[in-house]
Amino acid sequence: MTPFARFPFLRYVICLIVGILLAPYFAGYRFGLLISLVSLFALYIFAYIKLSKNLTGLLGLLMVIGIGILVVDIKKEILFKNHYSDFTDTKAVHLVEIVEMVEEKANTWKAIAEVREVIKNDTIYSSQGKILLYVDKKAERKPELGEKYWLINHLQKIEAPKNPYEFDFRRYMELQEIFDQQYVRKGDFVYVGETEHKSIYYYAMLLNRYADRAVIKAIPKKSVYGVVNAMVLGVRDELDSPLMQAYSAAGAIHVLSVSGMHVGIIYQVLIILLGFIKKRKSRWGRTTFVLVVLSLLWFYAFLTGLSSPVLRSTLMFSMVLIAEFINKKQNTYNTVAFSAFVLLLWNPNFIFQVGFQLSYLAVLGMLIFQPLLVKLWITDIHKGFHIRILYWFWELTCVSVAAQLATFPLTVYYFHQFPLYFLFANPFVIFFSTLVLCVGLLFIVIYPVCQLFKVNFVLEYLGKLLELLTDLLNLSAKVTEELPHSMMQFLHFSKLEVTLTFALLITFSALWITRSFVWIKSSVLLMIILIFLQVKEQFNISEQKQLVIHSIPKGHAISVLDGTNALMIGDSSFLENKKEIGFRLTNYFSEKGVKDTLSESLLQTNAIRVLTYQQYKLLYIPFRLNKQKVISSTTFDWVIIGNKAIKKLEDLEGLKYKALILDGSCSEYYAQKILKQSEEWGVKAEYLRQTGAKVLFGK
Repeated sequence: MTPFARFPFLRYVICLIVGILLAPYFAGYRFGLLISLVSLFALYIFAYIKLSKNLTGLLGLLMVIGIGILVVDIKKEILFKNHYSDFTDTKAVHLVEIVEMVEEKANTWKAIAEVREVIKNDTIYSSQGKILLYVDKKAERKPELGEKYWLINHLQKIEAPKNPYEFDFRRYMELQEIFDQQYVRKGDFVYVGETEHKSIYYYAMLLNRYADRAVIKAIPKKSVYGVVNAMVLGVRDELDSPLMQAYSAAGAIHVLSVSGMHVGIIYQVLIILLGFIKKRKSRWGRTTFVLVVLSLLWFYAFLTGLSSPVLRSTLMFSMVLIAEFINKKQNTYNTVAFSAFVLLLWNPNFIFQVGFQLSYLAVLGMLIFQPLLVKLWITDIHKGFHIRILYWFWELTCVSVAAQLATFPLTVYYFHQFPLYFLFANPFVIFFSTLVLCVGLLFIVIYPVCQLFKVNFVLEYLGKLLELLTDLLNLSAKVTEELPHSMMQFLHFSKLEVTLTFALLITFSALWITRSFVWIKSSVLLMIILIFLQVKEQFNISEQKQLVIHSIPKGHAISVLDGTNALMIGDSSFLENKKEIGFRLTNYFSEKGVKDTLSESLLQTNAIRVLTYQQYKLLYIPFRLNKQKVISSTTFDWVIIGNKAIKKLEDLEGLKYKALILDGSCSEYYAQKILKQSEEWGVKAEYLRQTGAKVLFGK
C-alpha cells in the first residue's frame, strides 16, 4: 500500500491544483478539453476492465488535472454571456447593486457592486459582472448592501502597479473577477432603491450589523470595540494603524481578522462544552451532538456576514465533524484535503488567495508538527495544578510554533517580515483571544434575550469583562512590540527559495519520524542549495546601485540604493505614513535586500534640490516656484516637476535639460497641459502616473 492510499483526496487535490495552475496555457480551448476528458474517461473504463490498476490510477489523476483546467475556464465570469464588458463604453450608463459589505476608508466608502443593466445607445442590456466602487464621503449618501444605483460616469480599468515590486492590486482584483472601478463623487450616481430579490448573504449582513450595534452600545472605548468587532464580527473599520502594527510585531495580526483560527477555537470550545451529549448512551446522543455543533458553527459563519475565510473554515470543520460521525477512524488529512478539493471546484481562484494558502498550511502544520513538538516535554499533569497549567501553556506554544513553522516561508514571501518574539507572545495572545471570542459571542447571543426581559445588568457585566480581557490582549501585543528588534523586516524569499524551504521542512519532519539516513542526505543537500542561493543573492545585493523616482499619488518620493542601504527623499506627509510606505516601497526594499533606511524630508531643505547620482544629474522642483527663476549652467539629465511647480515651460528657460519628468503629485489635467506643450516644443517628457516609476541604474 502506497503512503497516499490512506488519504486519496490528498493526491486528488494536488492534481486539481496542478490543473488550475496550468489553466492559463489552455485558455480558449474548452471544446478540446471536453473531448480530451471524455477520451480519458473512456480509457479509464477500458483500463479498469482490461488493464492494470496502476494505469487506471494514472488516468484518473490525469482526469483530475483536466477537470482543474476546465473548471477555471467554466468559472471565468468575463466569458459569461451578457458580461457587462460586452456592452460598456465611455458613454454607457450602468445600473449596479451593492453585493458585499461596504468598507469604510479615510475619505471614501469602498464597495463591491454587481452590474445589473447597461444602457448604451438608448438600448438596455441585462448584464452581470462585478466592479469596484470608491464613493466619496461628501456624496449624497453612504451605499449599503442590497441598494441599487445608476452610475453616470464611465468605468475605468484598475491600474497596474506604478512602482518596482509594488503590491499588484490589479492582479489581486482580477483573481476576484473584478477588472474595472469607478470613483463616485457627489452627483455621479442616482439612488434607485433596494433589490427585490434578497440573497442569503443580505440577511447574514443584517445579522452582522445588528451584532455590531449591540457591541458598540456595550463598549464605548474605541480601542476595545475595534478589536472585539474585528475578532468576532470581521468588521475592521475602527482599528487604528498603531494597534495593528503592535499585533503584527507580536506575530498575532491574524487575530484581528475572522479566519480559520477563530472557527477552530469555537470548534474546540464546543467539543469541550458539549462533549457530554456525545457520551450519552442513547443512539441519538452523537446525532444531537453533531447537529448542535454544526448549527452553532454555521451561526457564527452567518454572524460574520458569511465572509470567505470563515466560510472555508466552517466547511472544513463541518466535514471533519461529519466524517467523524460517519466513521470514527476517519483520516483527518483526507478530510482536510477533501474540503480543499470541494472549495477549489467551487472557486478555483481560492488557490491564489493568501488567506486560503495560509489557512490550510496552518492546519497541516498543526497536524504534522504539533504532535512531534508536544513530545519534547513529557510530564505527569496529575502532579499538581501548577504543572497542569504549565503543560497547557506548553501545548498552546506547540500549536503556535507548528502553525508558524508551516506558514513562515509564505509569510516571508508575501509580507517580508517575521516576528521574533511570537514564541513568547502567542500563548498569551491565544489565551486572551479565545476568552474575548467566547465572551463576545456569548454577549451577542444573549443580547436580545436580556433586552427582552430587561436584565441589562448582565450585559453591563459582560461588557466590562469583555473590555478587561481585550485590554489584556492589547497589552500582550504592545509589550511584545516594545521589545528590542521585535520585528525582522525587509526579508525576501524567491519562489524557488520558498519551494526549497518547504521541501526542507518536509525532509526534517520525515527524518524526525523515521530516523532514516536518506532524509539526512536530502536535508543536507537542500540546505547547501539554499545557502548557495543566499550567498549569491547577498553578493549581488552588495554590488547594487540604483535610484528610483517613484510614482506616488499626491506625493513625492525618491529612493537611492547603495548595497543594503537606502535613502528615501520625499515630502514629510509620505515619509511619516507607514501604511503608504508599506504599500509602495516595502516590497521593493525587501526584493533588493535593504537592511538599513534613512529618510530626508524635502521640507527640511531648500525647495529646489540638485541630485547627483553616478553619471546622472537631476534637478527636483517639488513646489511652486512663484515667479522665481531657476538659472544654472549645469546640463541636467532630468528636471523633475512636482505639484504645479511651473505654470508653463517658459518658467524653465534658464535651464539646460535633456528631459522632463512630472511626478505623481501632479494632477491629470495639469500633466496633460504640460505634456502637450512639451510635444509642441520638442521636449522629451513623461508623466509618472502613466509611465510608472523611473529607474536609473548606477555603475
